[in-house]
Amino acid sequence: MIIRKIRRENPSQKVIDEAISVMERGGAVIYPTDTIYGLGVNALDGESVRKLFRIKGRAPDKPVSICVSGVSEIPRFSKPSEHAMEVIRRILPGPYTVLLEKKDLVPDILTGGSSKVGVRVPDDEVCRRISARFPVTATSANISGKQPSANPHDIMGDLEVDLMLDAGECDSTEPSTVVDLTVEPPAVLRMGRGDPEVIHRIFRCIR
Repeated sequence: MIIRKIRRENPSQKVIDEAISVMERGGAVIYPTDTIYGLGVNALDGESVRKLFRIKGRAPDKPVSICVSGVSEIPRFSKPSEHAMEVIRRILPGPYTVLLEKKDLVPDILTGGSSKVGVRVPDDEVCRRISARFPVTATSANISGKQPSANPHDIMGDLEVDLMLDAGECDSTEPSTVVDLTVEPPAVLRMGRGDPEVIHRIFRCIR
């Protein structure tokens, strides 16, 4: 594994380009987000996604979300309604995953055969920039079933990846809040990091 130190603010473009190049060649990268460290591969490459499932020991029927570089990219890979986009613009970038109907270019293996895909736009410059070329997988960097670690050195010992972008210890191990925007009213499927008051105000449906 190659380890590159990276700053969360004004990250090195050389390191960002290296991460993109690794994923273009089918490799896997650990990268920081606004919640916990993520495990990234090219989300549009089915073989790379299969590799990710092997690395994590993840069951193939468990879907994986994607990270995109900005809110404007979301309709490229999913089919949000006008109301869903209104909600998205209010909460993203941020520690939320929105569940939307996927477009055909998103491989079925990524979504476990579901017609829906989880989409993230983290409030973190590193992950937004590494997803500028193509969407990258947005799943926690841990063996499936094991509690994620905030310490990058702990993560390094668990996962066989090609590159790690080390931005230091995360300030939380809470995952993103997952909101299903394919139903009306939207449904909170997992309450994680984020502002409960924001969720209550926008969705009126905390579970």
